[in-house]
Amino acid sequence: MSAAFSYTTTYVLDKSHFGETFDESVTIDNSIKAYTKSIGLVLMGFAILYFTNLSSYAAWFIVVLGVVDALGVYFKKPWWLARQMISRAANEELTLTIDGKGISSQSYSVKSAIAWADIDKFEKTKQGWLLHQGPNKSYLSSRCLSADAEAFISAKALNE
Repeated sequence: MSAAFSYTTTYVLDKSHFGETFDESVTIDNSIKAYTKSIGLVLMGFAILYFTNLSSYAAWFIVVLGVVDALGVYFKKPWWLARQMISRAANEELTLTIDGKGISSQSYSVKSAIAWADIDKFEKTKQGWLLHQGPNKSYLSSRCLSADAEAFISAKALNE
């Protein structure tokens, strides 16, 4: 594969795309550790309610905040999908370009570029690629890539 390779495609950032992105890039933690903040908020709220003279409204607010946080942990995917679907990027057409410089994407509200040199690790998933850049991850779906683009990314992954 030469550095002169160039591939451009467009696709819509719809619910199925966001769902695939979540499934391939997020590790769901259902352990008690994931609920630590929620438990702490609930306990703090009850401590304020029973051991101080502060307003019970503030204490109950903190308890409810802990419960809402626990629901956010338990329903992580639907919560994340809902936030994505109300964002400005939802249902927009995105133009993806893969070339010798890197991967760039552009839509009405989003413009980003990742240089090949900035990618620390390529990880092949069932439905696409996870691109690690330090603590950050980006997901690239295979359903929007041609066979040549897949081969080009595979070659870049082997050369990392």
